Amino acid sequence: MPKNYVVTLMIWWAMHVVVCGKLERIALESHTVLDDFSGYHTISIVHFHVPVNVINSLFKFTAKELKTGGIGRCPPRDVTVYLKYGSIALGSPDGSKIGAKLFERRRTFSNFTFKSELDEYELQRPNPAPGDWYAIAFRSWSDPDSEKITQQGIGVTCSTVLDSELAIEKAKIAIIIDPTQNHTIFLNETINSARLQFLVSESKEPVNISISSTCADLCTVLANLIVEDVVTSVVINFTHKSLSFIPYPGYFHYLNLRHLAGNSTNITLSFVQPSEEQIRQNEIELVRKTLPEFFTFDYDFFRENSTTATPVNISSNGLTVLSFRIGSIYDVGGTLSIGIKLLNESRETVVVGCISLGTYPTITENGSCTISTSIIPADLWINSTTPQFLHVPFPEPGTWHLTLKSFTIPSNCTCIPCTFLSCSCSCMHPASTQIESSIGSSPCIEGKCSSNGKCNTYLHSGGFAFSACYCYGGYRGFDCADDTYVLTGGRILVRFLMLTLSNLAFIASVYIAFKREYYTEAVVYGAVMFFSTFYHACEAGGDVMGVCITRLSVLQFCDFYNALLSIWVTLVAMASIGSKLTAFCQIAGAIVLALAAELDRTALWVFLLPAVTGFGLIGFSWGSRCRRQRNFGYPASRYKNIYLPAGLGLVSLGLICYAFLQTRRNYHIIHSFWHICVALGVVLLLPKRKHMK
Repeated sequence: MPKNYVVTLMIWWAMHVVVCGKLERIALESHTVLDDFSGYHTISIVHFHVPVNVINSLFKFTAKELKTGGIGRCPPRDVTVYLKYGSIALGSPDGSKIGAKLFERRRTFSNFTFKSELDEYELQRPNPAPGDWYAIAFRSWSDPDSEKITQQGIGVTCSTVLDSELAIEKAKIAIIIDPTQNHTIFLNETINSARLQFLVSESKEPVNISISSTCADLCTVLANLIVEDVVTSVVINFTHKSLSFIPYPGYFHYLNLRHLAGNSTNITLSFVQPSEEQIRQNEIELVRKTLPEFFTFDYDFFRENSTTATPVNISSNGLTVLSFRIGSIYDVGGTLSIGIKLLNESRETVVVGCISLGTYPTITENGSCTISTSIIPADLWINSTTPQFLHVPFPEPGTWHLTLKSFTIPSNCTCIPCTFLSCSCSCMHPASTQIESSIGSSPCIEGKCSSNGKCNTYLHSGGFAFSACYCYGGYRGFDCADDTYVLTGGRILVRFLMLTLSNLAFIASVYIAFKREYYTEAVVYGAVMFFSTFYHACEAGGDVMGVCITRLSVLQFCDFYNALLSIWVTLVAMASIGSKLTAFCQIAGAIVLALAAELDRTALWVFLLPAVTGFGLIGFSWGSRCRRQRNFGYPASRYKNIYLPAGLGLVSLGLICYAFLQTRRNYHIIHSFWHICVALGVVLLLPKRKHMK
């Protein structure tokens, strides 16, 4: 087996298995309540802080269901957790698209899903970067169109809670070293780990660490270089190894050493400083201007003692680098927007921009970016006075660099823009120009949600603030740009017509009530038809064809209240208790139901109150009549044997569909059927006067 392949396998094994060091729990956060994912405004945040001297970490998550009401047991739910160092992870759990142009070279994060069954999910992160770690958690996304709409109080209601903890293994040796000097570290089976911290102040060229071991091939030591994340690793099972990396200027770097097996050894480290000639760079530190709103600040370039932002000159000789710093915790909750534009229009001038966190990117002669040792397409390619933006939601803290270079490209050049690594752009030549930068932070995406939602500028979870969009009308995604679930005009029209026109079935109820001299009941049925029609006309039509004669909340109250009142007056009429008692019960019921509807109009007890009381009144009235007559001949057999069971059966069918079969996809069908069942049920249940004598 090739030697390099063996080394690769050993690195993989050492990075992924649970090491035998002692883990100490340092953080525990319990009872984090989770919501169904419907956008980033529904996430819950858990924050961890990893100390500097940590060589291994273990994150544990446990989810469980707590019953909060209803009947039955809580089924386990799928719970999703994203874990990221430095900032909040941006993902798409629902597969939604983001309309804004995003910077894609972001720090990686871990994501996993498990059941809320009190099972522990453990995630080991060897060699963690010290500082802030964020876990976002939520109940896993499911298709909203398949989600059942159930009456509050029917079935069981549950709350999903998450318990989180962090355990760490501290390095046996933790010291700060000077990279200009050699250092020797002794490791054996007992003193088996070391964490060496050093600062790279200015170097931008590759740095090489020469690592020597005194145990020859009789021991195995793993070395990991960490700066914000694991940069590179090497297994030392020979006398000498070298570890090369691109430094982050101004950052602390950490070298972790772990004795894996074999004899004790002295590990000697020597740093080889870069000797390559650095590319000429014009480095510009941008000035931060903080504004009063949350997550709102800008970075501007001020020339000498100028009080207004000035354009940036880009020379044909070398690179121009704009640098700015994003702070931890308080700066990561918004969206960083990076944009530039030409100061003067020119068809043959193009400015290439390369963005990187920590390291300095360079630009090749054909307009590509070199990040560390990788060559990739340019992040920005600007050839007009209209600014071009890249957005970075929840930006990682640290020093960001925007490297710029200007080229002239003749009109006959065939590689405009150069977005592929295989392109050949010999016709591009360095040039000088001026640009204006527009770099800053704002809530959501430039304070907006694609005109399809509301930007919540200050959401709070786990003690941390962040911004997120709340989308309207079926739109979804981080910036409410995904229209997958947005109804077309035709589908909205169908729903609008079904939910409104189905209320016309109450015309039959009004007619029968007037014909049988139930005038109060007729007025109530007419009110039900009117308010239900206009409530659904306002709600179902949305922003496309909604007809709202007043506020939706007012229409909703009137719809629910008159529906409850119609149930009550129908049952009182069926009880046939005389005109005086009927009038008393109608007025008393109207007062009580108004209070109940205002308290909680969607609760099950609000619907049960008039139904149970009404049926109790019917039982008492009919039982008293039968007792006086000493038979069961009341009410008339035609009503009792035909109309009553038919009406109750029709209403019960509608009620079962309403309570158990409604989903978001079929809501307009089931709810319209419910309207018709209730209206026709009233026609059957409202007794003729002669049947109640």
